[in-house]
Amino acid sequence: MSFYETIDRVTADAGIRVWAKSPQELLCKALLATFNEITPIEAIPPEEERVLEVSSELPFVVADLINSAILLHEKELFVASKCEPIEVREDYVRVKLFGSKFDPKRHEPRLVIKAATYHDLKMEKRGELWVAEVIFDI
Repeated sequence: MSFYETIDRVTADAGIRVWAKSPQELLCKALLATFNEITPIEAIPPEEERVLEVSSELPFVVADLINSAILLHEKELFVASKCEPIEVREDYVRVKLFGSKFDPKRHEPRLVIKAATYHDLKMEKRGELWVAEVIFDI
């Protein structure tokens, strides 16, 4: 995954820094990076679809979207390996996720992410790229 890197803070949290060419791509990559921190997404076939939508302002939309994905994972054990933006506005995001259920017998467990936090949350344009930084409570 060359579109993100992990951010290490203290033992109770972890984080990601993601970059992309557009806000739409950035939001999808932030979701995929989050799922990749849960389990390697290259082992997740895109067999099922889910739609996530959140209404929130920048930069909070990043954390709110990730928290919706974490909730989806907790309820259904769903892990996404592909993401497509459907609609992205300054105050609303809707994306389609493709993936399948996490199976600890087949998939390597990594982090147990409780939530994306607003602490040091960033979503901004830096030069030609959009960058997001998200800290997780683990």
